[in-house]
Amino acid sequence: MHRTMPDKIASIAGYCTSGGLICWGGIAKWIHDLDWNLVAVVGGFVIGLLTFFVNFYFKRRQTKAYEAALARGYVTPPPQDN
Repeated sequence: MHRTMPDKIASIAGYCTSGGLICWGGIAKWIHDLDWNLVAVVGGFVIGLLTFFVNFYFKRRQTKAYEAALARGYVTPPPQDN
């Protein structure tokens, strides 16, 4: 038979709450101390790199599809950007 011990449950809840507040306080202080201009610059740089690589991936797929169509004998105009 399992007996529920309220004092142990209260202790665990207290320790978990205390630890959670300590961690949240550390995270909140870290967020408060951030230099948001640097975050914006780094974020813009990362978004620019991701855009470049996504564009490169899809252009490469488009070129391979065009080459495969030519190899199968389909004559179509080459893909162009508008």
